Amino acid sequence: MKRIFFSLIFIGILSSCYHEVSREVKVPDRLLPNDSIVIVLTEIQLVEGALTNKRFSHAVTTDEKERYFAYIYRKFNLTPELLKENLDYYNSNPDQMIAIYDKVLENLSILQAKLTLEMKRVEKAKEDSILLIDTAAYVRKNIPVINKDSLDKSIPW
Repeated sequence: MKRIFFSLIFIGILSSCYHEVSREVKVPDRLLPNDSIVIVLTEIQLVEGALTNKRFSHAVTTDEKERYFAYIYRKFNLTPELLKENLDYYNSNPDQMIAIYDKVLENLSILQAKLTLEMKRVEKAKEDSILLIDTAAYVRKNIPVINKDSLDKSIPW
């Protein structure tokens, strides 16, 4: 009798521990298309990167983070709730979310390449202007001044 009683309690405990999570994710009222969510997530990653950079220099405030995100919400006509609903929806399909983040990473890589090229161009322009300034200063110092009278006397025509 005790065995049956303990067996029933054991089975009851085991069955009560089993809980299947089946969360239905509903389609948001305003579902952002894949390309739009890619652009939004790219912007969010840029903001997060800027905030991380500022955190290292101890220059970030919580107000600044709110302003950055408020700008993103305004720019894309979103609310925090709508963005969360869209992210929940896309996260319910991992393959689709991986494809979205691959495009986000591609966008960030393209932006990084453009920024690197622009930084090289600016650095080259600085070097050229410094060289030009140095050359002009050298010329001014080392070439004798020629006045008009001396030119008229030296040319025999």
